[in-house]
Amino acid sequence: MYRNRGAQRGAALMVSLVFLLLMSLAALAGVRSATSQERMVANLQQRNQSFQAAEAGVRWVERQIRRNAIPLPANLCQHAPCGGAVPAPDAQAYAASWQALPSAARKSLQLDGAQLWYRLERVGKSAIPVRVGLSSPSTLYRLSVLSLSGNSRTILEATYAHTRL
Repeated sequence: MYRNRGAQRGAALMVSLVFLLLMSLAALAGVRSATSQERMVANLQQRNQSFQAAEAGVRWVERQIRRNAIPLPANLCQHAPCGGAVPAPDAQAYAASWQALPSAARKSLQLDGAQLWYRLERVGKSAIPVRVGLSSPSTLYRLSVLSLSGNSRTILEATYAHTRL
């Protein structure tokens, strides 16, 4: 009878070690899952901030156009980046064909963390502009705003019709 007690004590130790190992693996899986979800939320937040910054940039440029603070291009778009070609995500590459939003504008829009660029391109003319009661020729412009927030890059485009009544 003495031998059976010794064998049972060793088996209990082995069973408890196996349970401890299983609980450790479950805890490790939980930590990995939580870390992965935290990364996904951070990426989603960066994407959302980038989109919000780009949308605010579009509204700011539209206001500046209405105030005649930004001149509209006189010539039709005929250069290589016309039509939305966007360079690789590098600040120096954007400087060639994009205008940076002034830092004062970014501060007023509360966009200190995002980098913003815009580009205006003259697309052509339209005989029937939208939301104008009288039929009057309009000049169409493509307004593109590029936003970088963390690793997220967002480009929003709007069509602007300049009508002289």
